[in-house]
Amino acid sequence: MPDVFGVPGGRVPLILLTGFLGAGKTTVLNRVLGAQHHRRVAVIVNELGRIDIDGKLLKARAGDVVELVGGCVCHQVSTQEELWSALDEVLDRSRPEIIVLETTGIAEPAPILAGLADLTTRAAEKVRVTPAGVVTVVDAAAAVATFERHAEARAQVVAADRLLVSKLDLVSSDGLRDLHRALDGLNRDAERASFPTTAEGTGELVPWLLDGRAPGGVRRPVDAGHHHGQLVAASFVDDAPLLAEPLLALCRRLGPALVRAKGFVHIAGEGRRGFLERAGTELGLAFLEPWPAGPRRTELVFIGEGLDAGVLRRQLWACRATGPDT
Repeated sequence: MPDVFGVPGGRVPLILLTGFLGAGKTTVLNRVLGAQHHRRVAVIVNELGRIDIDGKLLKARAGDVVELVGGCVCHQVSTQEELWSALDEVLDRSRPEIIVLETTGIAEPAPILAGLADLTTRAAEKVRVTPAGVVTVVDAAAAVATFERHAEARAQVVAADRLLVSKLDLVSSDGLRDLHRALDGLNRDAERASFPTTAEGTGELVPWLLDGRAPGGVRRPVDAGHHHGQLVAASFVDDAPLLAEPLLALCRRLGPALVRAKGFVHIAGEGRRGFLERAGTELGLAFLEPWPAGPRRTELVFIGEGLDAGVLRRQLWACRATGPDT
């Protein structure tokens, strides 16, 4: 099939952005749309009139369509039936290079994905869900209670290829530990990432969301493009404290691809200097002398097969404890 709108492979990639009410989906969209300037992005959202699109991004409004600076558009839909015609319209109107579909906060992704698979409109030939196309935004402060009360919130996590953990600054260390345990129970395999509200964090969020894929086919932070046996070193330096359990779980998920890990770790709630080490099959976190006066800083080096420093960084950011008790 020839390329469509200059997109290799003939079909426009589609990202499904989901998450429960108030999780921060619109904040994510505003960060991405405000920072990326080289791709034509179409965003399809439910109840657009009630969404606070950043005023700096607005160019014009015309009915259900909002034009944004940089050649991007947002299109409002209120029912799933309208979604299919909206896909056709944005394809004609803006000739996008990528489409982001934001679901309502109470939508379950599975029926939407099934509907996309069964499309018979012209969009069926021109749109494809990317390999890691279901991104669920998780409110770190509210998610555990939400999971207990709402099946839709659990379904959004279960369906996710990637989990974007938001609002880390609003959750206590204990609450964040509970969140990671809950996510382990619902979807242990989905990549778990977070992006600080800094220029560096936003700069890494944009390609992560829009590229629609994760190195190593989503399931672990290893770049499948590297040949087996090629060792790569990746470092991580951060002043924010980390949670021990998610940090160790991340190292374990790397499996035999992680050949060596070593360094000091600032562990949340711990006055002693942590020392993380992976040697052979042994992985351990020991606590040494108390931290000296002054800033506490995590300084880690990972060596492994095809490790990707960016993937490690965003997953380690999801282990940060930056809430009110830290």
